[in-house]
Amino acid sequence: FRKAREQAREKACYANIRVLLGAIEMYNMDHSTMQTTLAAMDYSATGHLVSCQYLKSAVTAPETSCSYVGADLSGSGKISCTAHGTVE
Repeated sequence: FRKAREQAREKACYANIRVLLGAIEMYNMDHSTMQTTLAAMDYSATGHLVSCQYLKSAVTAPETSCSYVGADLSGSGKISCTAHGTVE
């Protein structure tokens, strides 16, 4: 069961990354100044992705070791988790 729980947390983490990618893509389509990086404040309950309603609620990491970082979001758009890596 331990292995199944670990895999479920990893899948939840990848789902969070996909949600964040979608929200940032929509934000960049609507605004002339594109968001190029990702910080934890962006997807928190008081972050601008939630306040502008690109996310319904704050994204919570499935594990305490998870934190999401992104680079070149207006280009290739890669977000990775510090614990699980990126979505293939």
